[in-house]
Amino acid sequence: MRSVPVLRDSREISLETVLPVASISSEQHLAFTSDADLEIAWDLGLFYLKTPDELDLESARQFGKELIATDSSYRQVPQYGELEGFIALENNQQTKLALRRERWDQHYPEHIAAFGRQLDAIGIAIIRKVFCRSGIPEALWDRASGGYASGGGDAFLNFVHYDTRTPDWGLRPHTDYGFVTILDASAPGLQIEINGEFKDVPVLPGHLIINFGEALNFITAHSDRAVSAVTHRVVSQRSSDPVRHGIVYFANPDLDGMLWQFNASGEEQGSSSVENLFAQLESRLTETRQS
Repeated sequence: MRSVPVLRDSREISLETVLPVASISSEQHLAFTSDADLEIAWDLGLFYLKTPDELDLESARQFGKELIATDSSYRQVPQYGELEGFIALENNQQTKLALRRERWDQHYPEHIAAFGRQLDAIGIAIIRKVFCRSGIPEALWDRASGGYASGGGDAFLNFVHYDTRTPDWGLRPHTDYGFVTILDASAPGLQIEINGEFKDVPVLPGHLIINFGEALNFITAHSDRAVSAVTHRVVSQRSSDPVRHGIVYFANPDLDGMLWQFNASGEEQGSSSVENLFAQLESRLTETRQS
């Protein structure tokens, strides 16, 4: 990741004064207040997004809070492999209900499934803006993204809380593997790594937090403008802290599909199966944890 000039000379600067803010228009176009803000967002791999007025965030937050109850029926949602179901993560404080798009209607109430599809639209608007800025020809966006840019691909909608009975990290340092992560953070705790140091990402009321992942970095690597996959963590939650809830949407490629790299002339520069790319990332993360 290139150094961000505005951050280079100051270790004390607050990200609240630096992080760009974007919004999505009624035509579903992502817009920043200036080109400079877009460039900072692309270099950091993270920015704030004004919460769209039509997004029913409060009802989704309430649904997430109700999952803490030990008698919640949603705690009985079965696990589908390692990624889906009601899951308590090992070596982290996170407990979550995580489901991919194809299971939303099966397990989530109707208004939550609809909420997930609203986040789909936001994710598509963001990735289309990334491709537009990258210079990759529009005719190749679908192929490059495994269909996500036009409503395909894969997506996860997760409701998270942090179990203070586990004396460990809230969430250990990592990069996300997919395209785009949309986060509704209810309390401080998220930190991102900048020039070798972790800095707090303040909660900005009325805004979501957006970060880019490794798959999007991979796709844009040979384009006119690559995006950064930001390294981030969540600090430990203490029993004396307010309960921290979060809603996390992951825009992902088809987990059984392919990713393609193109330059701005539309020439193929490389490819990888999603399975192989994610396996490489997991191996790298495991090595980092053990070092």
